[in-house]
Amino acid sequence: MSYPNVLVNFRIPVALKNEFEDACKRLHMPMTAQANLLMREFVNRQKQSRHEPNELNEPISFYSGMDDAL
Repeated sequence: MSYPNVLVNFRIPVALKNEFEDACKRLHMPMTAQANLLMREFVNRQKQSRHEPNELNEPISFYSGMDDAL
């Protein structure tokens, strides 16, 4: 089964892109496939959190606000 695709552009730090590219190459995995996997994991965690509310109302685990300057 084929799904329609859409082109998405991201602005990320050059060093992060280079590290991501290197890591994907080491795993012999296309960057697009890994980005899709990361997005699916994020979406699934968000769906779960809606069904299992966090009593502390903490921000999502990877976001600390420290990266805002990037």
